[in-house]
Formats: sequence, C-alpha cells, structure tokens
Amino acid sequence: MTPRRRFVSALPIACLVLGLGVAPVLAQPDPSGIDFVTIGAPGNPAYQASDPRSFEHNRGSVAYEFKIGRYEATSGQWAEFLNAALHRPDPIPWVEVPIIWGGGQFAPFSVPESRSMFAAGGATWRTCAIFTNWLHNNKSLERAAFLSGAYDVSTFGNDGMGGFTDQQAHSPGARYWIPTMDEWLKAAHYDPSKQNPDGSVGGWWQYSNGTDSPYLYGPPPAGEANADFESPNPFFIPLGSYEITSPWGLYDVAGATREYTESIFPVESGLATNRIVRGAAWVAAAGQRDRLVGGLGAVSPASHDYSYGFRIAAAVPSPATGMAIVLCSAFNTRRKRGQCRAKRT
Repeated sequence: MTPRRRFVSALPIACLVLGLGVAPVLAQPDPSGIDFVTIGAPGNPAYQASDPRSFEHNRGSVAYEFKIGRYEATSGQWAEFLNAALHRPDPIPWVEVPIIWGGGQFAPFSVPESRSMFAAGGATWRTCAIFTNWLHNNKSLERAAFLSGAYDVSTFGNDGMGGFTDQQAHSPGARYWIPTMDEWLKAAHYDPSKQNPDGSVGGWWQYSNGTDSPYLYGPPPAGEANADFESPNPFFIPLGSYEITSPWGLYDVAGATREYTESIFPVESGLATNRIVRGAAWVAAAGQRDRLVGGLGAVSPASHDYSYGFRIAAAVPSPATGMAIVLCSAFNTRRKRGQCRAKRT
C-alpha cells in the first residue's frame, strides 16, 4: 500500500438554512486557535487482534465524534501557555517548562517565528492537563482557570504506595482534554474509507501512515517520520514537514514526541501508576513503537522525559452551538445590508 500524503478527511459539514436566505456557513475556526481535525464515524468497530491477549485487542471504538489536533502542541502554543501560567506573581503549581522546544527566551517566554512549529517534549502529563484546563476556560488569566475545567488539579499527588491520586479521566463537559487511548488509536490507525476484502468499508491499519508497512525514518524529503535518526538535528524539523499523514489527516503521528494519553496503564493490585503513551519519538528507536499492536508505552504523570509530548483533544460543538453561530451570522449579515441600504437612501 502507498502511504497517504496530505490527505484531509472530507467529512460532511452540516449547514443550517433557517429560511433566512443565509448562504451555507463553513465550519468555524476553533476559539483556541488550534487546528483541529474532526474524527467522525462514531461507533466504529474496535480493533480485533489475531492474539486476543494483545493489549490493543477490542480497543479503539469511540461512540462519539471528537476533535484532535492536526499537529502536536506546538512551541508557539506552549509559549503562550507558559507566559499565562508562569510569568505572573503567583505561578501555577505543577507547571513545568518542556525540556525540548523552540523557545528562545524565558520569563517572558518567546519563540522565534521560525521555530513556532517545533514540537515540544519534556513537559509532564500534569502540565499538559493544566494546559487543557486553560483552554477550557478560554485562556483566562484568572488563577482558577488553570486549576479545573478538564482536570481537578487539587487531586494531583502521590498515594504513598507507588501510585498517584490524580483525577483519572477528564470531567464531563470538558471542552479540551488529553485524548484517551481509544481516541488516540482511532485517530491514528482507523480508516473510515478502507476497502476490505469482504466488500465492507472501514477498518484498521497497523501503522498510522494508512498502511500495514512501517515508516521510512529519516529527515524530509526522503524520510517519512521524525524518529530513529540523529543527524541532521531532528529537534529542528518543524511539525508538518513530512508529507505522510494518518487516514484522518494528522501529521507526525510517528516521530517528534511520544504522545500522552489520558488512559491509565493497568497494573496488578489496582494502583494507578502510569499514563499510556503511544508512538515513536525523535532520536529514540522506532519501528515497533509505531505499530498498532505493540506500540504501548507507559509513564508516570510526574515524568518529564524529553521524548514525551501531547496532541490536544476537543469536543465537537453541539448542534445548538452551531445553530447559534449561523443565526448570529445571519443577523449580522442582514443588519449590515440594512445599514448599507439606509446609507444609500
């Protein structure tokens, strides 16, 4: 199979025409400014592994639509967040600066335009969770905006038995969050357009390039993913530099950072000790890490290894929200036209 190149899912966009003579309205940009892809096909079949003992067996089904970042969180986005969280008289607890990112100045944090699309690695899972709280609260600078929304920061800590006490899953009604493993697997490996031998449509690929063949790791343009090489410097390759995407149009699912998920790695005794991570990272050996089966990794929410980063998940606006946008657009359009006619009279 030929890897997919710059494919963007052509999911249908619902247009509401409410008898107001309004032209169809295109999907609105996300208020966060993040470029999201909508993951549709709700209720997709879970992955069925040949070995039912595989951790990924019967996983990856998601019953709802959701959005996920086309790119991992970028250095430019991180600089904005770090200024809001740390460049203040009362810095937000648990927030740590990524070890690897494109920042050129600290306090205030800044990123040269040429590095704004660099990936960021080495922030803790907890820091990423607080990032989503801030987005949920419309990037407010109020202290409370960082401490709840998707995750309750007051729960963060250790239980004294090798586990953590952090809120395990994002709060109901969260607008942004760290994706679950099922959401991540679907966004990376499920293809709603896959043609199956039995004539059915929709299925799973072993690699996030939309094939069952591994990536060719190396720098662009010859390479296909930013992992498993050290020269030229892989940290200086911007996100989106590779032609290949996932079936939904996500860039750099393989390479750049290993991506956090919200899901907890199951351990004996029932202790919550690690969050699941997926995918390969920069100079680290890749291969098996990018496979659907066998790509599992796990890390403490307090770890700040350089190779870990994340891709933001978000809720799809409800039909009521979309209707409000259309009505507002229609009202403003008619009002402007009426004002123009009045001026010409």
